[in-house]
Amino acid sequence: MEIRKPIMDKGRLKKSSFEEGSVLYLDNSLLDGAPFDSENIDEINISTSIIHNLSLQSSLVEDMKSIDSVFTGASFAGAVFHQVYWERIVIDKSRFQGTQLMRCFARDVVIERSKGNDLSLRFAKIKNMLFFDCDLENADFAGAEMENVVFKNCNLKNSQFSHAKLNNVNFKESIIEGIAISKDSFGNITVNTGQAIYLASTLGLHIED
Repeated sequence: MEIRKPIMDKGRLKKSSFEEGSVLYLDNSLLDGAPFDSENIDEINISTSIIHNLSLQSSLVEDMKSIDSVFTGASFAGAVFHQVYWERIVIDKSRFQGTQLMRCFARDVVIERSKGNDLSLRFAKIKNMLFFDCDLENADFAGAEMENVVFKNCNLKNSQFSHAKLNNVNFKESIIEGIAISKDSFGNITVNTGQAIYLASTLGLHIED
């Protein structure tokens, strides 16, 4: 699987400052330290930018669109997003505990070295996405449409995939004990031998030699 990287010319990025308000718009920007203290945010539009330490913790965000951008040290913990569009995004060392990203659209996205316990991507549409070294215990992917998605070195204990559409989804290098998955979710899934035996048992399949 090939994930397209953010397209940007780092030499053209300009340092930006954070301004309070219900709208955040950044283009070709370099921003370090952005505590968005507003509880209700109408719109976030970020393109071709590098953002360090963005905090949207416990915020209600009506609409977020981000293309060709990198986020490091962000906190989305407890935030609720009503509409999200992410394309060619890298998110590193960030917090997603309890974040609600239901029905979001994400394509060519990498989330790495991040904490996402109780993250909800219920009914999301996800294509070409890598979760690397992430804690996703109790995460909710129920009803999501997932194509070309890799979970590498992730904790997926007790995560929810019921009624998700899984097309070319790779679990083989992650922990999946307690995962909830339904028969209608099985498409093209890659697992290791131990995971195959575990998933078979959860579906009531008895293996005998």
